[in-house]
Amino acid sequence: MREAKSSSASLWILMIPLMLVLFISSLDQTIVTTALPNIVHSLGNPQDVAWITTAYLITSSITTLLLGKMGDLFGRKAILQFSLIVFLIGSLLCGIASSVFMLSLFRALQGIGGGGLTALVMAVIGDLVPPRERSRYQGLTGIVPAVALIAGPFLGGYISDNFSWRWVFYINLPVGVIAFALIATRLRLPRGKTVRSLDWLGGILVTITTTALLLVLNWGGGSYAWDSALILTLSGAAIVGLVLFVLVEHRAREPITPLSFFKSSIFTISSLQFFIATVSLFVVMVFVPMYLQNIRMYSGAQAGSFIIPMMIGIILTSSISGVRIAKTGRYKYWPVAGSILMGIAMWMLGTISPSTSSLWIIAAMLIVGMGQGALIQVALLAGQNAVPYTHIGTATGALNFFKGLGGAFGASIFAGVLTRQLGNKTDPLQISHAYGHTFLWVIPFIVVSLLIGILMREKPLSADMEKVMAGEVEVPEY
Repeated sequence: MREAKSSSASLWILMIPLMLVLFISSLDQTIVTTALPNIVHSLGNPQDVAWITTAYLITSSITTLLLGKMGDLFGRKAILQFSLIVFLIGSLLCGIASSVFMLSLFRALQGIGGGGLTALVMAVIGDLVPPRERSRYQGLTGIVPAVALIAGPFLGGYISDNFSWRWVFYINLPVGVIAFALIATRLRLPRGKTVRSLDWLGGILVTITTTALLLVLNWGGGSYAWDSALILTLSGAAIVGLVLFVLVEHRAREPITPLSFFKSSIFTISSLQFFIATVSLFVVMVFVPMYLQNIRMYSGAQAGSFIIPMMIGIILTSSISGVRIAKTGRYKYWPVAGSILMGIAMWMLGTISPSTSSLWIIAAMLIVGMGQGALIQVALLAGQNAVPYTHIGTATGALNFFKGLGGAFGASIFAGVLTRQLGNKTDPLQISHAYGHTFLWVIPFIVVSLLIGILMREKPLSADMEKVMAGEVEVPEY
């Protein structure tokens, strides 16, 4: 009995640094959004400020897969510590950055570590906790990232308003150092046993292709003419990179994105819905606080608090949909309903003006969150259910990869849309309309999500996926 209690106490001591790591890596996805106006005021270059968010999302989505597999090869403790060191170095460099360009580069470095942290914390918990006891800790691993995502915009606004935007990044350092010390002294794991190949070339190619395409869509027709040498060169790089990526993935032993999965129409539709849902999520998370700060003159903390209704909506509908799907096994109508709710919310945000009630914006944020909760979780479930259970970890990693790319595209492309809409406008009403039109441009993406959701065939949940929905089985992240 005493040994069991001692074992449980030791496990909880290890859970503390792991949860701290999970918290700061999740926090950095959203904490920057409400600090962006202060960063622009300090560093200038507002047309490229979205890359501060985009750079982190691109690299973290790729390294979630690569560093997760490195943990299998070299031992998860060593790669977890490596990821944490890279994340902390990136955080320090972000804090001392002197330009938007340098800050974006350092955010990309920070994202390399952040992606590894996200994947490896879950894997380490799987190593530490026996399968029959994991349900006791699953709630914690779900609550911590949710709290971080909700608190991020508020904390980012409060810190940048009352201290400096640089402390948005410095705050990671003491937390990370404490977590690193506890992991180094307390965590005991076996070295990697599974020899697996790493798709480094695929990761490099998808990074080059995605970055080149985002630059084309962000700069083309605005900062540079569509027929300028730079845009044509970037377009060529994106096309060549995509072709090479497909060829490499066909031949890779363990590709970063297995192309065979896309033979399933359900998996393809789920990936697109995951991508579109995250596009709309980051458009709202980045540009609603920016609008409130720039036009309504709200403080960063006040603007960040408007994200909370959206997070409440996500938690509410994802919880309800999870219970209903576990009970009925039916899931097709949830993404359809989620797409409709998101479309309504984007229309509401598209009507904003300086005289629009704050309650109207809060209601729109709640509704978009409800749509997200109905769509994201179920798109993940449908994608996982579309592949054999032996490949579910790889499928989950591929779907999360599209999730990261969706966030990167949403922040970057719609920053370009907003820049073009703003032009040289100075009147608050005209600027409000520019923000509104930017939100309305999300609706065509949502219509695509709605149509493919209607067309998607509903495959009955497998016995293994029913166990996943019941919380009896935990799915790896890569």
